[in-house]
Amino acid sequence: MRIGLTQRVLFHKSRAYDSLDHSWYEFLQGHTLVSIPNRFPIEHTSLDALIITGGENHFIRNRVEHALADDMMSHGLPVIGVCHGCQLLTEKLGGRLDYIDAHMDSHHVVTYNDQQYLVNSYHNVRVETLPPGATALAYDPDGNVEAWIRGNIASVMWHPERMIDPWIPSEIQKLLS
Repeated sequence: MRIGLTQRVLFHKSRAYDSLDHSWYEFLQGHTLVSIPNRFPIEHTSLDALIITGGENHFIRNRVEHALADDMMSHGLPVIGVCHGCQLLTEKLGGRLDYIDAHMDSHHVVTYNDQQYLVNSYHNVRVETLPPGATALAYDPDGNVEAWIRGNIASVMWHPERMIDPWIPSEIQKLLS
């Protein structure tokens, strides 16, 4: 499967660089990975799925990710959001976010199908309202949604690629197979 991965924008010595966490290569082992540059025109031919990765907001990154998501969704192809990507997709599809305390640089449990999984947390927002038609898959101990799915669009608030034993709900995993 050819999976497109969006990239964060990092600055070094007043220059902007696209960046992708190395852990994606291990997490998506066996797939062909395509790093999407943060520029227009967007070159993303022949993708089977798109992952909007985590990281900070940046205006050009957000423009590229919105355009990519629109194109993938118009072709009925899977789009998965991770942390920043979850936030972007939640709002893009009509959901709402709100700030949350004690979730930045921490670990916590999520409950999925009555089982608990320890996940990492690098965010300070929560899904306040799901996008219309989305189904919540996993919750934190306070009942906040940490993963959701709507057809072949799905999101998680944690970084599975950074986990020692990476895990995402099976409904989302199926989108990558």
